[in-house]
Amino acid sequence: MAIEEDPEEHELDALYAVVSFAGRRVLEVGCGDGRLTLRYAHAAASVVAIDPDEESVAALAAEGLPNVETRAVGVERVELAPRSIDVVLFAWSL
Repeated sequence: MAIEEDPEEHELDALYAVVSFAGRRVLEVGCGDGRLTLRYAHAAASVVAIDPDEESVAALAAEGLPNVETRAVGVERVELAPRSIDVVLFAWSL
């Protein structure tokens, strides 16, 4: 039996209540397989989605979202240009 997480989309509503992704450059820490990324990325200008789990990141990359760059790296090793990110999201990372 598959479990559907957040079928009422309360999680996304909670995020939208505190931040707008519209036109923003997002760093998502702990993206996993993109469960959340796939739900907001359409609104963002760009997303750098990172996770140390290579298989999960590969699953997200396979979705082929044109504005999402995936990296199999932990947050302690991610390298970004100064001022290249507007929003940092780490929903399930801690």
